[in-house]
Amino acid sequence: MTPPPRSLARNFLALAVSRLIQIASGFFVLLAVARGLPLDAYGEYASLTALAGAVAALTYFGIQQIMIREMAAAPAAAPALVGQALVLRLAMIALAGLGLAAVPVFGGYGRQAVLGLGLAFGVEAMRSLAMLGCAVFQARERMGYEPPLSIVSGLASMAFVGAALWLDLGYTGVLAGLALAAGLHMALVWRVAAGRLVRPTFRFGTAALWRMCAESAVVGLGIFFHQNLFRANTLALSFWADLAAVADFQAPHEFILKLEILPQALMLAAFPALSRLAPVDPLGARRLFRLLFRHTLHVMALPSILLAFFAEPACVLLFGQKFEGSAMVLRLLSLALAPLALDMLVNNVLVAIGRQRYALYYAAAALALNAAGNWYAVPRYGAVGSAVVALCSYLWLLVFSTRFAARHGFRAHGLGALVRVLCAGGACLGACFPLRHLPLAGLAAGTVVYCGVLVGLKAFGPHDLAELRSVMQPGPAPAGRPGENP
Repeated sequence: MTPPPRSLARNFLALAVSRLIQIASGFFVLLAVARGLPLDAYGEYASLTALAGAVAALTYFGIQQIMIREMAAAPAAAPALVGQALVLRLAMIALAGLGLAAVPVFGGYGRQAVLGLGLAFGVEAMRSLAMLGCAVFQARERMGYEPPLSIVSGLASMAFVGAALWLDLGYTGVLAGLALAAGLHMALVWRVAAGRLVRPTFRFGTAALWRMCAESAVVGLGIFFHQNLFRANTLALSFWADLAAVADFQAPHEFILKLEILPQALMLAAFPALSRLAPVDPLGARRLFRLLFRHTLHVMALPSILLAFFAEPACVLLFGQKFEGSAMVLRLLSLALAPLALDMLVNNVLVAIGRQRYALYYAAAALALNAAGNWYAVPRYGAVGSAVVALCSYLWLLVFSTRFAARHGFRAHGLGALVRVLCAGGACLGACFPLRHLPLAGLAAGTVVYCGVLVGLKAFGPHDLAELRSVMQPGPAPAGRPGENP
């Protein structure tokens, strides 16, 4: 029997707790590795993980989003849909692994680099399979299973990576520890997903498999371009600069991407609701989108402002004295926090309404322009030039994703939220400036002032909860596909 879906607020709370745990463990690993490895070794570690991740991005292939959307439309067909998704993901992992195996042959990699590349790909492959299992939680809107699993995997990754650094095993030891933790997480996720929610069945026709493959391909290429856009700058620096420049860029960039995990929790919690509302209640889906867009902008602007203002002490405090030169990179990349979070939301809307091909177009163009920009900027300006290119690429994503969503009635109406953010941000900077030599006190004062101004401008209030309740009122149940035999 299919368990009833839980509320968006409860699912978001569960995902938020899970993502906070992931942020904490991810920050521990990032900071421990940045501090524990020499600068060049960290640069090589970053280059190998970026290369493995770029190839492994092929394995995502849009399978999760299509599976969730189809399960929302036809819950009774869930076992076959999960089986199809598993077969497709395993096939894409095998294909990506074969492609990556050719890289060391032509790249002249040493034995340690080959081992590190293999371990990095293993980490990405197991994460890919675990994310597919977590997508079952999302499709059933039972995200409460995620926090305890995240606690186990987070503690495992911290323990294994800490042991590798303590034993001085280098970056290969770090990657081996991450692989063990990722394997444990994958096994636990599927034990819960298959044992309690949906037991996959592999009794489905070839036509159904090819249909999911075709529908996933458009989303998958868009995800492939998006994911590799996040790695393009690191790869460009590894080709056209030295390992120290790779380290100077990658440490702040990875930190920024870790902060995006929390808004991602909101997007993941909202995606099943958007998918369910879009075909039967388009007005409700649009109201939910505008509500999420407005508050995502309110929330993500604060860390962006604070990190940009306190970039110098933040780099030294987080990554150590050897990363003091990364301050300008962190300052530039911190400005991308809100655009990246908002782009995630708009992309979820495009998938929910079946217009995911748009993301393919503008993400491919962004990746091409990013490569051209890095080709010009990296040899001349190093890591700072690459950070400017990355920021412009992320702004490009938001501009075009919102434009295409607006074509189908999903207009953000974010001008009022932007004005409130500008007012609160100006007050925040005014509070931080006198405390610029006391960063911790400045962070606290800036946060209090920013939140106080937003509350005074009525950015948050009971009306938001009332609007959310009205949007999430149960509507007519979605029908299955015509002629479908679950």
